[in-house]
Amino acid sequence: MDKVIQIFVKLGVDQSIFYQFAVFVVLFFLLKLVFFNKLLFVIQTRESKTTKLEEEALAKFKKAQQLSDDFDREIQETSEKTYKEMHDIKHENLKRIQGEQKLEEERILKEFEIEKRTVLDQVENKRQEILKTSDSLANGLVEKFVN
Repeated sequence: MDKVIQIFVKLGVDQSIFYQFAVFVVLFFLLKLVFFNKLLFVIQTRESKTTKLEEEALAKFKKAQQLSDDFDREIQETSEKTYKEMHDIKHENLKRIQGEQKLEEERILKEFEIEKRTVLDQVENKRQEILKTSDSLANGLVEKFVN
């Protein structure tokens, strides 16, 4: 203990150290009540809000990502459905048009055959007429040569 007292004496510590220590303790508790507790409350509140906001932002980002994925999936499904419907409509219309084309082709072929028969009949009639008159023409020509 003597050594501690000698150290205090060399440092120039006197009996006012006790008063200084008491003032320090009182000031510490007053500052703790007035300043440090409020500062600690503000820091903890700020940290909790920041963490909470970060978590909320992350949750909102995940929700936005989910909505984006849902939107992309629905767009893809709608696109596929629309493509299938358009393909089906195109296929149906193509079959209908091919059926109409075939019917029209058959009608035109029938008309052609009728016209062909008519023309062939006319040609045959003309041929028969010419052949009928060919005998008289041949006889007339022979008579002209002979006379």
